[in-house]
Amino acid sequence: MQNNQTPRNPKASAQQQYKIARSNLLLMLVLTVVNIVLLAAKADTMLLFSATVPYYLSAISMGLLAEYSQVAFVGFGIVVATLVIYLLCWVFSKKHYGWMIAALVLFILDSIAMIGLYVLVEDFSGILDLVVHIWVLYYLIIGVRYGYKLKNIPPEEQVEYELGQPEQPQINTAGNSIALRVVDNEVKHRVLIDGNYLGHYICYRRVKRINELVVDGYVYDDIEMLAETAHALNATIDGHRIQVGFDGVSHSYIRIDGEQVAKKLRLI
Repeated sequence: MQNNQTPRNPKASAQQQYKIARSNLLLMLVLTVVNIVLLAAKADTMLLFSATVPYYLSAISMGLLAEYSQVAFVGFGIVVATLVIYLLCWVFSKKHYGWMIAALVLFILDSIAMIGLYVLVEDFSGILDLVVHIWVLYYLIIGVRYGYKLKNIPPEEQVEYELGQPEQPQINTAGNSIALRVVDNEVKHRVLIDGNYLGHYICYRRVKRINELVVDGYVYDDIEMLAETAHALNATIDGHRIQVGFDGVSHSYIRIDGEQVAKKLRLI
């Protein structure tokens, strides 16, 4: 019987968290490129989940292009090189977490440069930009942490699991998933969505940092995450595929055999 604060599969949990970190690294890179395109189009919009140095260096280079073209091209070259490095970090971090470390170091330098810029111009209105930078740093640190864990998980704890694929619950000879443990109803928890379907009570709940799929008083699947992102928990009961999860935007859901049977708005 596992403790309800411990993921049932350390390798699978680490892989999912690492995948989330890599997704956020890619999102930051894409939004940075979008910001530069918007800047070139003279739009007044700037997306915050992005790197600061490439954006402002692009702005400076565009301003110098008319009179100091050589300096401007050097600036554009640095921008392109920085974006390429971020891209390489994302591509190669899939197999080598050292590239996630490189991305973290690069974004730490970007954050320091951003703070220095605000101090230099004596403009302290960019507090939201700072908060978002800290949020990106959090995901990159998570990536480094779980990348290190993946590298050092003992062989006996490893399972056949491809990065980015959802973990499949263990199935017994009767075709049903094997329960992880009896649900602890005494522990403080928050029900995210529940209902009765196919003669079973299905409950998707959060206990501290762990989300659980509970069916008829047994926990069949769980995942630990500090900040919730899109995920799904699965179980097979009486030949039916039960899935609960969070869509990553605003709703919890219950699906049976791939069909959504319940949906609930998530305020927090």
